[in-house]
Amino acid sequence: MRINKYIATALKISRREADNYVKEGRVKVNGKSITSFVEVDGSDKVEVDGELLSLNKKKSYFAFYKPPFVISSTKDNEGRTTVCDFFKNIEEKLICVGRLDYLSEGLLIITSDGEFANLLMHPRFKIRKTYLVKTKGPIKTETLKAMSKGVNLEDGFFRPIRIKKTNSPNWVLISIDTGRNRIIRRFLKKFDIKIDKLKRIAIGNIELGNLRNGEFRELTKQEIETIKRTTSNQDVKNGR
Repeated sequence: MRINKYIATALKISRREADNYVKEGRVKVNGKSITSFVEVDGSDKVEVDGELLSLNKKKSYFAFYKPPFVISSTKDNEGRTTVCDFFKNIEEKLICVGRLDYLSEGLLIITSDGEFANLLMHPRFKIRKTYLVKTKGPIKTETLKAMSKGVNLEDGFFRPIRIKKTNSPNWVLISIDTGRNRIIRRFLKKFDIKIDKLKRIAIGNIELGNLRNGEFRELTKQEIETIKRTTSNQDVKNGR
């Protein structure tokens, strides 16, 4: 089997994408980098970006409720609890998608599928992320209107996709389509609003639902396919 077909089959991507992986030098066969379309079989060790591929390898996809005071990383030099501490029985190399800061809580996507992780993280796809924010005191209506128009931050202009009050006086719902670092905390600080609790409740079509602190569930086939279809349509729209 030609290497590009092997990669396309293993990663469930197009042959054209697999071609680019080879040309860009991202592929190794039996430990050696290649840039030509060699033949491989089941006895060969094929890697893309350091990830060992297998035609029969089942990939893992989880929705995880990150508790506060947990690091959104695979390890921590200070010995603090990390996301991976909740997945000790999973042997695959896992990727944490949708980082949350140490104090924040809520939905993260944990997966062994590097391509799927990239679809969720790449800025060109503008995957919507939705948060519930509890503030230390209600936000005035005029302040909320000003916030909806956006504001200049140190790393550029930012405006949420949506910001609205909930039925609870100190809670607001905020939706964004950027992964800029601590953007909601910096945004609210610009209006002198103090945060009591920040909780992500959705990434794209994937919702936190009834998960509790530290719990996780497998993503449904429909959730996975919806993300893939949405990002594929976005590429078509952008002429990619």
